[in-house]
Amino acid sequence: MAETLDQVDGKSASPRAQRAPEALATETLQWLAGLPEDIRPEELPVRFPRIANALARRWGDRDTCRVYLDDVLIDKRGTRRGLPDEVADELATLKNYFETVLFPVPQTAWDEVAARGRK
Repeated sequence: MAETLDQVDGKSASPRAQRAPEALATETLQWLAGLPEDIRPEELPVRFPRIANALARRWGDRDTCRVYLDDVLIDKRGTRRGLPDEVADELATLKNYFETVLFPVPQTAWDEVAARGRK
């Protein structure tokens, strides 16, 4: 049998799959426009508007955004299908920009030592 029950009756096993696709919020469009051109994602807002909206809402909060970026990029449950390479690359670029330009974090143990010395 090539079709699953979900395909036959039009229902999906996943509640997330049953939701209508999320549209980009106005704040997300503004956030995207404010990003440097070489950092601005193109595939992410088209293919995953829910993630783009969530990032835009969290972008100004260093800790919340960092945790969200890590959660999106790293599958801690082992159950995700994974993101398309283009989207994963865009998210990694955003994370790098976030952590090196907007809210720099120590990249090595020596960066941490230097930062403590400046305090």
